[in-house]
Amino acid sequence: MISRARRKEYVEVGGSFCINCGGGNISAGRVESEGREAWQPVQCYDCGSKWNDIFRLIGVDDITLPEDDPIIPQVHNEKEDADDHP
Repeated sequence: MISRARRKEYVEVGGSFCINCGGGNISAGRVESEGREAWQPVQCYDCGSKWNDIFRLIGVDDITLPEDDPIIPQVHNEKEDADDHP
């Protein structure tokens, strides 16, 4: 079993070594997702261990909005709705 401390170290350095043997001869597969979860299979070529790295959405960056027809959020309240219908 991999200790909590070892898992923490692995995450803090960005998953750059085998979580089992500590070797650097690892390879990661395609990131897969379902719903709100994303994971990436990883394997070590030194000891043969396999595991999944798990990802979490932490933000959004470099947003480009369409220039020709931007979507403007609409605010709905009773006063605006009443004004729309004479």
